[in-house]
Amino acid sequence: MEAQWLAPYACPSASAHRTRRYQETEHAYRAAFQRDRDRIIHSRAFRRLKHKRQVFLITEGDHFRTRLTHTLEVAQISRTIGRALGLNEDLLEAIALGHDLGHTPFGHLGETVLDEILQGHDSLNGAAAFEPQGGFKHNYQSLRIVAALEMKYEFPGLNLTAPVREGILKHTRLKRGQIHYHDLDLTGLFFDLDHSTTVEGQVVAIADEVAQRTHDFEDGIRAELVTPDEIRDLEIVQQLEAQTGLRSLLDKSLYLYCNRLISALINLLVSDLIAQSLRTLERFQEDKARDHFFDEEIIHFSPELDAVQNQLNKFIYQRIIFHPDTRSTDEEAGEVLRSLFRVYYEEHSLLPTLARFFAGVPPAVNADERPRRIADFIAGMTDSFAITEFERLQRRGLALPKIDLNALRFPRNQSA
Repeated sequence: MEAQWLAPYACPSASAHRTRRYQETEHAYRAAFQRDRDRIIHSRAFRRLKHKRQVFLITEGDHFRTRLTHTLEVAQISRTIGRALGLNEDLLEAIALGHDLGHTPFGHLGETVLDEILQGHDSLNGAAAFEPQGGFKHNYQSLRIVAALEMKYEFPGLNLTAPVREGILKHTRLKRGQIHYHDLDLTGLFFDLDHSTTVEGQVVAIADEVAQRTHDFEDGIRAELVTPDEIRDLEIVQQLEAQTGLRSLLDKSLYLYCNRLISALINLLVSDLIAQSLRTLERFQEDKARDHFFDEEIIHFSPELDAVQNQLNKFIYQRIIFHPDTRSTDEEAGEVLRSLFRVYYEEHSLLPTLARFFAGVPPAVNADERPRRIADFIAGMTDSFAITEFERLQRRGLALPKIDLNALRFPRNQSA
C-alpha cells in the first residue's frame, strides 16, 4: 500500500532498520513505523507528559497546554502537512509523539537547570564535585529514553527504527560541541547533519515550531498577558484580518475573535509550508533512484511569510514566555530541582525508585556515572512528582532550603 500511496521522496517502512534484531519478523497488519508509534504511546515517559509544564504551570488553569497536548498538536499538524505532500504518516506520527519525551519538569527551566549542573557551571554551592558531564538537552534526552531508559524487552530501550530515532533527535538543533552524551546510541543516524535526512523528520521539526507559535500565542492571550491592541499591531495578524474579516468578530466577542485568529494563523502557516515545500520538492518527483536521504533542508516557509512569522515568534518570547508573570515561579521551581540533584548526589541511596522508573538501568555505583543517572531520574519527573519528592526528603529531616511550594501549586491566574 505504501508503494501505491507514498510520494517518491517519502520514507517507506521497508527501508527502516532497527538497532537490534529482536522480533524482526514482519507483523501481520502493522508496518515498522506503526509499531514504533505504538511503542512510544505505551511508554511510561509518554504518559508522564500530561503532567509536565509547557509554558504555564499545569496548576494555572485547565485550558493551558501541557507537554502532552503540545505533543498531540505537533502530531496533528505533521500529519496534515504530510498527507498533502504524500509522506509516510506513520513515520510522522511516531517522530511527533516521541519528540519531547526527554523534557524535564517545569518546562525549559528544568532543562536549563540540569544543563548548568552537567556543564559544570553550577556547582550546587560546592556540592557537585564532578567533572563536566556534557550538559543536558531535551532532544538528546528523548533519544536516550527510547534507546536506553524505557524497558519493554529483555534489553534496554524500545528498539525503534533509525528514521524515528533520527527525527526525535533532530527536531531541534543538535548543538554539537556544546552538548555531549558519551553513551548515546547513534547507530544508523547521520549525526554530522543538523537536520533530519527524511522529509518526514524535517516536517515534524517545523510542525513543532508551528504548534509552539500558535498555542503559546493563544495561551498568552487567555492568560491576559497581552492585550487585543498589542496583538493587532503584529503584521501577521493584520494580514489575517485583511484576508478573513476577523476584525468584525472583535466587537462581538474577544473569545470568538481569538479562537478564529488562532485557527486562521495555523491555516496560514501550514498552507504556506505545504506550497513552499511542494515547489522545493518538484525536482525530486521523478528521481526514482533516490534512497530517501536528503542532505539539505527541504521543508521551510516561503521567504515572505518567514519574516512575519519570525516577528510573531519574537513577540511571543518577549511578551509571553519571558513575561514576569510567566516566570514568577522560576526561582522556586529551579531551587526544587537543584536541591533534589544535590541531595541525590550526596546520598544516592535516597533514590529508591530509580530501578522502578528505569528498569534495566541500575542505580549509579560510582561518582562518574552518578550525575547522568540523577539527571535521568529528575528529567523523568512530572511537575507534581518533583514537588512531592522534595517534600518527602524534607520529612526525612534533610537540610533543604525553605521554598514556597504553594507558589508552584497555586500560582496566579487560577481563573484563566
